[in-house]
Amino acid sequence: MKTKVFLVLVSLLFSVTGHAKLAGKNVVLVQGFNAPDLVQMPNVSKQRSNANAYWDKYWGARADVKLYWSSADRISGKIKDSMRTQIKALENAGTCRNGCVFVTHSTGDLVVRDALSRLGQWGVNRNNFKVLTVLDFAGAGGGTGLADLAYNVAKGARNTLQLDVIGSFLGFRPTLSYLGVLNDIRVSTARNRAQGAYGVPRLRFVGSGDQFLRITKPFLKGYDDSVVAFHSACGSRYVSDYKSCSRSIKTNGQLKSTHAPSSFLPDHYPILMGDKADHSEVIGNKRSGDYATIVNDRTLGLRVDFNDYTERKWWSWWRKVRLVRNGSNKSMSANVYDTLNN
Repeated sequence: MKTKVFLVLVSLLFSVTGHAKLAGKNVVLVQGFNAPDLVQMPNVSKQRSNANAYWDKYWGARADVKLYWSSADRISGKIKDSMRTQIKALENAGTCRNGCVFVTHSTGDLVVRDALSRLGQWGVNRNNFKVLTVLDFAGAGGGTGLADLAYNVAKGARNTLQLDVIGSFLGFRPTLSYLGVLNDIRVSTARNRAQGAYGVPRLRFVGSGDQFLRITKPFLKGYDDSVVAFHSACGSRYVSDYKSCSRSIKTNGQLKSTHAPSSFLPDHYPILMGDKADHSEVIGNKRSGDYATIVNDRTLGLRVDFNDYTERKWWSWWRKVRLVRNGSNKSMSANVYDTLNN
């Protein structure tokens, strides 16, 4: 009877799809920012439903667990408490005893970074809860200028362009009382949270596509996916107007010197860049052009072995270009899943 009750409780904590695996390991999804939460203040049931919907374009059918949290809350408050409850349930159920792969999008990057830093204080037994690697798509662990803009608007900014940008991004005008997790992903705030080494490789997948008719881009430093700039998505230790995640390759795969990070946060590895993939497309099923490889042919929790090639292209004035072979036939997420699922 106790076992049956426990299993019912676990099913209430997170959604399990059954037999979905990546390289034989269970997959745990951690969603990103969800703007409607700021005004809807979702209860746990609604948070769970939102988490299911968040991943329905690609990853939902390929995951065992979808962790949930509300964007109306703060990382050091209810989000932390929610993650603790769900991770302890995973530990007790043995879901990650043989190793799990976490997949995050956007703010989920920072939520997981904070959670990994707290496993010890939560009393999590690493023998029963093993995170092999984290796949971070469009990671906002370094914050986003749009959160800073939302804060300024909430404080009373009257600039018409700023109001239009935040209106497009959020769908409404925020107030200081309803900023929730946006407070935590302001650039300086995010970069002061849990930046230590936690022994888990963070694989970064980055896009530089257009969304919101490009109106958000002037408020993001350097190249971006219309929501998160490269200094964050690449996992850079420092903030700058970067144009790539690597100083030797451009986002379109051209092997050419460019402005990029010189160092990264501990255990952070930029893997792929999609020149045309925007913030939402990186976790969807839409094809978004070619993908350039950065770190490849390495084992980082999982074997990273993209089938890339290097050759001269006419459109790059016959400079060498390095891209995933036939990568444009799939979405970024499909390229990642099919490659790592070996």
